[in-house]
Amino acid sequence: MSKIIDFYRALEKKKKIVFLIASFVLFLSILRVSLWAIRRNKTPTPKIYLKYLKSPNKEEKKYGIYIAGNLKIKEILPEIEKIFLQDEDLELKRISAYSIGQIDFNKLLSYLDSSDKTLKEITFETILKLDRKNIEILINRFDKEDKETKLKILSYMKSPAYQDKLLKIIENKDEDLEIRQKALGLIKDVGKWEEIEVSLWNCYYEEENPEFKKNIYDTIKEFQKRGK
Repeated sequence: MSKIIDFYRALEKKKKIVFLIASFVLFLSILRVSLWAIRRNKTPTPKIYLKYLKSPNKEEKKYGIYIAGNLKIKEILPEIEKIFLQDEDLELKRISAYSIGQIDFNKLLSYLDSSDKTLKEITFETILKLDRKNIEILINRFDKEDKETKLKILSYMKSPAYQDKLLKIIENKDEDLEIRQKALGLIKDVGKWEEIEVSLWNCYYEEENPEFKKNIYDTIKEFQKRGK
């Protein structure tokens, strides 16, 4: 430091001014770089994303919802739910459902019980979007779902792994006939005859609906034909 002072004192008056200006510019440059580094490394607070969520700009709102979900910022969950429930924009509803599932999956599941058809549909598709294995959760809820949702769930049950569940649906005389018929069609495609033969015959003998009874019989004959 003393060498710099001695160097400065030895300079002519004009060169001293140039030296001071150069030093000041260098100081400002270092300060700007330091402030930029601080801003860059600063951890975003919920307030920052809350500002995005309340923005009139749709793209900013989408960004805030999506990032808040990925970062699992629980403090913002109520605001995201508000958008999911109240905003009429379907794209914002879908992004909100995704973020709700990221932050609190059980909260997302609770919307399967919504009486709002749109919310229920978005919740259904979001649960599977988060992980296709979540179909097991939906299958376990099968009995409490409405007809439309049951038909959707059945469309994901095209595997021998679900033949026991399909048989229960076929056996259930209180179930809607269209649901039972779809389950029967699926089991004809994916069922293992040696494992379901006895159950199918029992369904046939106990069935009271003549038309469905015939459908079961035709399915049995189809399996037997394949066996030959």
